[in-house]
Amino acid sequence: MKIVLTGSRGFIGSTLMKLLPQHEIVEWDVKINKDIRHFELERDVDFCVHLAGLIDIRDSVNHPEKYWLQNVEYSKRVFYQCDTKKVPMVYASSAAAKVWNLSPYGTTKKVCEELAPRGAIGLRFETVFGEGSSDFGLYSRIKSGKLEYKTDHIRDFIHVDDIIDCLNMFINMRHYIYNLNSVYEVGTGIEHKVSDVVEHYGIDVPTVTTNTSYEVDRSVADITDISELGWSAKRSIYDD
Repeated sequence: MKIVLTGSRGFIGSTLMKLLPQHEIVEWDVKINKDIRHFELERDVDFCVHLAGLIDIRDSVNHPEKYWLQNVEYSKRVFYQCDTKKVPMVYASSAAAKVWNLSPYGTTKKVCEELAPRGAIGLRFETVFGEGSSDFGLYSRIKSGKLEYKTDHIRDFIHVDDIIDCLNMFINMRHYIYNLNSVYEVGTGIEHKVSDVVEHYGIDVPTVTTNTSYEVDRSVADITDISELGWSAKRSIYDD
């Protein structure tokens, strides 16, 4: 099978690459000088996994134009070509799309859900963790010892390996993509208080109350729809 993978050298993309040796992979990533601003869909492509994009909510507040350009305008190019050539696809949305009005990042993800053509499925990932996750994420800051404080926010932590299983499921269901929902929430469906997770890993930092307008108090996936497809997460934030 010939699969186009954008964001192939990112956290999720590079993990997925390791599990697709039996397929022909067409990579798109700025790290290999293939920016999706110049995206061109090759012939005879069977499926597209679109993961390229900017993901830092805090950074999006300070640089909204950059996030709109990367996450919306460049994604439109991917969407259009896959739609025109009838190539089914999945793309990375975010739990932030559920409360899209709180941040420029969330807004870009919600707009992509509205712009995505039929045959494109958006996956609203909750807080993804695992080896190789972004430096600014909670998990990486815990592992590196660079965490300065904890909060009482409620989050749903989903391991990157479970994300890969989910992506593989949709790749294998490519012939039925057009009969599925347009968006699925992806997580464990289990809520964890951030402060409890930090304490579990033995990190002694103060609890603070943040007043950032872009953060919701609780974000947990409703896994009803995706469970009906036969997928479920297998790992907990406490397993790692």
